[in-house]
Amino acid sequence: MLSSASSNIQLNRDRGPSTSYMNQEQFDRIFQFQPSPPRFRPMKFVKNRLKQCASFEAICKFFVSFFPILSWLPSYDYKTSLIGDVMAGLTVGVVHVPQGIAYAILTGVDPVYGLYTAFFGVILYMIFGTSHYVSVGSFAIISLMTGVSCREIADSIEKTYLEAEVMLLDEANHQHVSIDFTNLTAIPKVIVSHEELVQLVTLTSGMIQIVMALFHVEFLASYLSDQLVSGFCTGAAVHVVVVQLNKLVQVNVKKYSGLGYLIRHVMTFAENIATTNETALIISICSFVFLYIGKDIIGARLRKKLPAPIPFELLLVITATAVSAIWSFATTADITVVKEVPVGLPVARLPRLDVLSYTIGPAFEIAFVVVALHLSMCKVFNRKFSSKTDNNQELYALGLVSTLSSFFNAYPISSSLGRSMLNVECGARTQLSAFFTAALLLVVILFLGPLLSALPMCVLAVIIIYSMKGVFQKMPAELMHLWRIAKLDFLIWIVTFGATVVLDVMKGLAVAVVFALLTTVFRIQWPRWHMLSQLAGTEEYRDSGRYGRTTDIEGIRIFRFDAPLLFTNVEHFANSVERAISKSAETLPGMATLHNFALAPAPKQAAKVGNKGFVARIFASGKEGYENTDKKRVAGVEYLIIDCSGFTFIDYTSVSALTDVYNRLRARGLNVYFAEAKAPVRDMLESCGFFVSVYKINFYPTIHDAVLAACANRRNNTLSAAIDSPRTEQHFFLEDGLSPQTPTTAPLTHHLSSIAGSTNFGDPEAIAAGSHRQLGVAASTSTIWGTREHFDVNDEV
Repeated sequence: MLSSASSNIQLNRDRGPSTSYMNQEQFDRIFQFQPSPPRFRPMKFVKNRLKQCASFEAICKFFVSFFPILSWLPSYDYKTSLIGDVMAGLTVGVVHVPQGIAYAILTGVDPVYGLYTAFFGVILYMIFGTSHYVSVGSFAIISLMTGVSCREIADSIEKTYLEAEVMLLDEANHQHVSIDFTNLTAIPKVIVSHEELVQLVTLTSGMIQIVMALFHVEFLASYLSDQLVSGFCTGAAVHVVVVQLNKLVQVNVKKYSGLGYLIRHVMTFAENIATTNETALIISICSFVFLYIGKDIIGARLRKKLPAPIPFELLLVITATAVSAIWSFATTADITVVKEVPVGLPVARLPRLDVLSYTIGPAFEIAFVVVALHLSMCKVFNRKFSSKTDNNQELYALGLVSTLSSFFNAYPISSSLGRSMLNVECGARTQLSAFFTAALLLVVILFLGPLLSALPMCVLAVIIIYSMKGVFQKMPAELMHLWRIAKLDFLIWIVTFGATVVLDVMKGLAVAVVFALLTTVFRIQWPRWHMLSQLAGTEEYRDSGRYGRTTDIEGIRIFRFDAPLLFTNVEHFANSVERAISKSAETLPGMATLHNFALAPAPKQAAKVGNKGFVARIFASGKEGYENTDKKRVAGVEYLIIDCSGFTFIDYTSVSALTDVYNRLRARGLNVYFAEAKAPVRDMLESCGFFVSVYKINFYPTIHDAVLAACANRRNNTLSAAIDSPRTEQHFFLEDGLSPQTPTTAPLTHHLSSIAGSTNFGDPEAIAAGSHRQLGVAASTSTIWGTREHFDVNDEV
């Protein structure tokens, strides 16, 4: 009978408010509420993993999934994609050459290492990556982080050795033993080159990314919000520019590391500014002018007319190298040049694993930033082209690229927005464009490398600094936008930028992440709360003050807390409930009575209460004020309905606090109802024994059910009087539009004697057959206005 009765239940969207209700228990019985399935089933997890090894075909599919190239290359459309991939690949390859040799300077290694990094990064990502459009390779910020971290690791190794020496001396002093400092073999000193540290950091960061992929923790990248990443990149760009200033004018500055190293770098540069090489200064100025005229003037005008942008960075490298070689700047003007560039691919070599423990921390930070930047880039192009990438496979791809390329003198890589946009503009369709990029880089490595030996280093510094121009150009507009729409996100940007610039690239990122997480904690700890009012003529309840055509019910207040209920905010929740109840005393004079709550027009502005003078009100005793407030609370509010829809989850402490709030309000004579509690929240309440103190009959599936229940329990049969009262207000719905200029009178000719008389709350079948609530409206009932869209109870709720 339950199923047959429930099949008659229909929902109609245009009807007005219904006049019967059911509590949460009755609602769950009618719609066959099921217990929550376990979120993690170990046996099911094991079975799914065993299925992957159940057959040879399954094993092959499992391993093939690590090589996306095997899925898209056999179905490659040569007719529509080949030309675009060739053009894009060659154009991006041309950009890789100057960027690679320039960003290698930031890392602190020879320029040719940048070519190795670009070649192996591009070819390996083509095999393991899933994005059609991103271009991986050298990236200025990652290169800077790698160089800074390797210098800090070297300082840490040296510090460890010195501490061991001090301990040895102290021990020898206590034992009165003499030590020969010229032949000190008791403490072996670890000697490791900067290149070896870069190789080890690259390997370690790649292994960390593979581990992240194994545990599916790509969600960690979400802790770096867009504002945090933008502020960090801008702060890191300041580091990139400042550490290249001395190279523009060829002033020798000691390389610093640690907190505040940038300030010490600037001070040392200012002290040695008198040693500026005038020829290097002139070359740098001419290089800046060349790039500005070429990229910002000529390139901007010819962008739409040419199939691919002109590579002005490469033209600058060729021109500067030729001029330097012709006039022998290295000898005649004492200009620092690239010098010898080896020909051919490097021989694979194993890293120095004996200092692996020193690199784990810095490598984790680098791996973390690389993943965040890369996944953000993939997300940008997925939105733009409606494409899809496998984020977990992207972690595997980044890890495998870094791990494998580390054996060939490469440093950590990431995707670059500039190269990726260029790749798209030139017509790239698939990852095959990377093949042509790698082919061009291979030609440069095998044959053209020695031609770069006369390239002035100040030109590379110009290329690096000019590449940061876009980061600083967007900063003012971005800050103004954040200030207008989100002050807290603006503060995250400022703190991230300041910490990155003042402290250090690595330490600044850590401070930024902690601060961003704290802002999330603060938002949850002090969330907003609202009092709700009924939209006139509907069963909807919205924030009071946001809508003008609303109805409040005398003696009933509806409270919503917009946050999860946790131990951090339960005190704020309890105080908010008290404030909501006390606030009701000020608004009660303008409320509708129970007699016409469903039909009344929007309440008028509440009249001013009290006739005391201004001075008298100020000097009124606090005790008197509190006593009056308590009286208003008890006399003015009989029912408090807590809208639980904002409770996405709760913890054990909040369950206890919720019980205390309920008991305190009940002791003061207030009835407390709970509405729209989510199933996981009710499960938590059940497991914590909440329903031992608070009966389940106080829970309702909707706010309207709770309001009708409160009205039904009011004294003197006020609900019956409310239904019998004539309507003098036109009721409107969204599709009808607002027409307050044409009021009508529509008396209600039919009424229900009472809710208890129309519905048997003890019998779910009777509820399903005869209920007039929003999920069970009898077609013959004339107390409910309009029409509703039909709804089958067998559908998923």
